[in-house]
Amino acid sequence: MVNVAAEVRDPVRNMPRAILLALGASTILYFAVGFACVLVVPPGELARSDAPRALFYQRATGGDPVLISVISSLAVTNGALIQIIMCSRVCHGLSRQGWLPEVLGRIHTVTRTPLIATALISAAILMALWLPIETLAKATSFLILVVFALINLALWRIKQREPRPVGVFLVSSWVPIAGFAASALFVLYQFVTELR
Repeated sequence: MVNVAAEVRDPVRNMPRAILLALGASTILYFAVGFACVLVVPPGELARSDAPRALFYQRATGGDPVLISVISSLAVTNGALIQIIMCSRVCHGLSRQGWLPEVLGRIHTVTRTPLIATALISAAILMALWLPIETLAKATSFLILVVFALINLALWRIKQREPRPVGVFLVSSWVPIAGFAASALFVLYQFVTELR
């Protein structure tokens, strides 16, 4: 969400609300789905299943899991679209800072979006779809955790600067340090797990 803050009306007011609302709604939905699954299918059986949500759907409705398959396909597509938006905005920002070629920072006059960066990231994601889904999921998870760790480290570094920005929501220094530590531990865990 933060990557599209420049495209939001009144981001100082709307972005914190949107982030908290999205986190709250996601937490409630994940908890509700998980809770419903373990009420209908024993946890051990869910763990052994290659498609636990499809198994849950079959047990709960008695029908074929066609609907859940369609919903899953839409969720995967939505995830890819979110990655395209996020990565293209990161490329745009890095281009504006002079760290990537200038062409990636160009904004389309009508849509006010970085179309060239979006096209490049879309092509990269389409090529990545040739990978097995498990490899792709692990790689995506690993890279996102690395980005989260680096962002928290950068935030901690920015907080050390003087003078402090005026009119900006400030958090204690322990927050980015804790975020970095948590993300770095997950990265280390994934790395060690893959080596086994």
